[in-house]
Amino acid sequence: MADLSSNFIGIKSPNPFWLASAPPTDKEYNVRRAYEAGWGGVVWKTLGEEGPPVVNVNGPRYGAIWGADRRLLGLNNIELITDRPLEVNLREMKSVKRDYPDRALVASIMVPCTEEAWKAILPLVEDTGADGVELNFGCPHGMSERGMGSAVGQVPEYIEMVTRWVKQYTRMPCIVKLTPNITDIRKPAMAAHAGGADAVSLINTINSITSVDLDLFAPEPTIDGKGAHGGYCGPAVKPIALNMVAEITRSPEMRGLPISGIGGVT
Repeated sequence: MADLSSNFIGIKSPNPFWLASAPPTDKEYNVRRAYEAGWGGVVWKTLGEEGPPVVNVNGPRYGAIWGADRRLLGLNNIELITDRPLEVNLREMKSVKRDYPDRALVASIMVPCTEEAWKAILPLVEDTGADGVELNFGCPHGMSERGMGSAVGQVPEYIEMVTRWVKQYTRMPCIVKLTPNITDIRKPAMAAHAGGADAVSLINTINSITSVDLDLFAPEPTIDGKGAHGGYCGPAVKPIALNMVAEITRSPEMRGLPISGIGGVT
């Protein structure tokens, strides 16, 4: 049998196929299922700081674009970062890593753009035994009002600043997750590189509205008659993801920078 073992920025896994941070990686039960199914690694659904609660809608969170043959072309989700307590996520991560030491486990993190917030959460994540952290600078829906997600990822100076904080306060490898909702993907990638990032991952979801309820004049999915824009992924974004990855790899300033290609492309 072919040897598919991977060593990505010092993070070892039996194969290079990891589940990206998303609803399917939101809890211990799902991550264990992923490992048992053969996935080499998982990026845990984005953690936030203790404090103001994150409230996800109680209802449908997805919209879809289907092809003529009913195959899924693109998926839009309006789900925010985890709404489960930080302590619960950390406890489950520690349990999973203890039982699957050969699988990669990376923590996705999104906290306010302050040094103290990053300094506080990193030791807690490190204590779980996680293999690395991914800085979520890409989420296009929700949390921007708290100075997080793509609100940071669209400002290269913020990316470099936060990356430097992370490299200062943890020994774990640091992956910076980039937003595609920007004119030139090379600018945030160069900022992450300048800040000391060990790698970048891209693309995060694309700001989108997949359809509109013409009776309510509200984006779908609708909850209590209201809707919102969300993040678009799936096979339809693969050409965009490939182009943005190529933009970075062709740039002389970032030659050799490790890249994780994502986007829920299939």
